Amino acid sequence: MVRIAIVGLAFVLACGGGAAEGAARVEAPARMPPDNASREVPLAEFGRVVYRSLERRDPERLLYDDAELDALLTPEEATRVRALRAGLGARLDLEPGAFRLFQQATPAAICVQGVHDEPAGGRFGLREPGWVFQRALVSGEQPGGRRVAAWVEGVFVYSNAGFKAIDLQRVEAPRWEHADLEIATCDMQAGL
Repeated sequence: MVRIAIVGLAFVLACGGGAAEGAARVEAPARMPPDNASREVPLAEFGRVVYRSLERRDPERLLYDDAELDALLTPEEATRVRALRAGLGARLDLEPGAFRLFQQATPAAICVQGVHDEPAGGRFGLREPGWVFQRALVSGEQPGGRRVAAWVEGVFVYSNAGFKAIDLQRVEAPRWEHADLEIATCDMQAGL
């Protein structure tokens, strides 16, 4: 029986076990899809991930890990980003209980700003050109129509595995009927 378990473990490891099932290995930044319909899918998917991470008060799960940074960024930029991340907890300073508001609603929409195709070797140090944005307003809605929203700010890069952040600068505490739900101008948006 032990021999079967060892053989099974060896098979799992040989087949790439250790990575989340179905999760693609990050290989490189990816460009913005050419049409709006193709852009909405990864944006909505990322919006749901952001919503759930805020609901759980765990925005750090939005970050690319160290190996992924190495695939996306020049070596110098990856080193700089790792140094910046050392102060991440102090920058985010999340209040306990603040994100319970997201638990009282269901995901509704994402609005992003600062959307552009970043060139390789540009200000974010991408190895290859990639689709980037810098702010996301994520919202939820209760059955009666009451809305909650919060801004998440950082550098969000699209890759073959979807969107994640290379760094987070700020995560706003969510607010009911956030004024920006009415006045923010979105470069792109998607329903969740």
